[in-house]
Amino acid sequence: MKRLAVGLCALALLPAGSALAQGLPMPWGQSSDMLAWQTLAQLMAPAGNPTAHTVEFETWASDKDLYQSAKPHWPLPGEPKELQMSSLGSFEAMGDLHANTPRPDVISPNTCGPPANGNPGKFPVGACIGEEVRRNFASYQYIVSNGLYSQAGLAQAFKNKLKVDLPADAVAFKGDWVKVTDLIAWLKRSEGLTVTADEVRKQYYVNTALQGNVRTEFALVSFHFSTKQIKDWVWADFEHKWNPGRCDTIGCHDTFGAKEQDVAAREPANQNYGECAKTPRVLAVLNNAGIDPVWQNYCLKGSEITFLQKDGKPSLLGDSVIERMNANNPIARSSCITCHGYASFDKDGNFGLIFFTAKAPQPIGNLNMAKLKGYSQNDFLWGIVKIPPK
Repeated sequence: MKRLAVGLCALALLPAGSALAQGLPMPWGQSSDMLAWQTLAQLMAPAGNPTAHTVEFETWASDKDLYQSAKPHWPLPGEPKELQMSSLGSFEAMGDLHANTPRPDVISPNTCGPPANGNPGKFPVGACIGEEVRRNFASYQYIVSNGLYSQAGLAQAFKNKLKVDLPADAVAFKGDWVKVTDLIAWLKRSEGLTVTADEVRKQYYVNTALQGNVRTEFALVSFHFSTKQIKDWVWADFEHKWNPGRCDTIGCHDTFGAKEQDVAAREPANQNYGECAKTPRVLAVLNNAGIDPVWQNYCLKGSEITFLQKDGKPSLLGDSVIERMNANNPIARSSCITCHGYASFDKDGNFGLIFFTAKAPQPIGNLNMAKLKGYSQNDFLWGIVKIPPK
């Protein structure tokens, strides 16, 4: 395994016994970083609808389509984008994650909200972040055909002892969006960058989403996706090159797409980490896919396929916006695979208690199966927290 170049200051921020996320070989030899970029090329391909400015992932079913509608709904072409508040951020703000607790993101969908922790990167007071979670048709079909979209359906699955196991072509996507006007203010405040709305449209993937009933321009600042090529899924985080502090704490690691494969965390925090110049091989992947060059402005933070690294230390992977700001979860306590490994439901169809909040830090490393006693695992899908409580 390639040794990571990490500064002493960054190491001091990590809990004892932790390790940094980095690309690992898949069972067939391909790097998980290479797989992450190939997946990005598929997700960001033009959707083919001449009447709408959308890419492939935007045509998939959202949390609202699956879990909050009267019945599951596959979106029609041209349906407006509807964002939501971060589930973890909502829970964090309320300080209570009981299954029957009313949640702002369920009560008031189609909105954005202030991050749970806007201090990193000097996010402007009054600005908001909207989150989007979508699943491809393979995921949607499995969830719907097995009734895993309602409390009653989950209870029946528990009774039937269903082992939730999505197909190998299942993909889930989560993205965090910032209003273009808020982003301009954020870049000015955090990095001293003076940009116009037109410049934002050239540097970011921008689309409209409903804010209330008004179509508003939002820019995609960070995104995460997971794919089911292996049992425990493949996890990857991408951030825009201008995100302040995008490599803080654990650095950025990309053995396929970045000319500088390992970028060490810097002190003080929330700096601009530069362009993340791309390798010819990743440029060939993106160009051959015919996707917009704007996606070259996004950087792979890291990929994750195991709970532990080869040295036995917990694997870490977290996003400076999705986890650190929107959910107020420190990167040093972020592991996509571990967090999602606890997605579960009980005999009554209630989602498993998310026992890691500000009161109890998020888990990293191997799953503690004692915590899952009395629950059935939902194959790493936390979307069930969006089911309105009965």
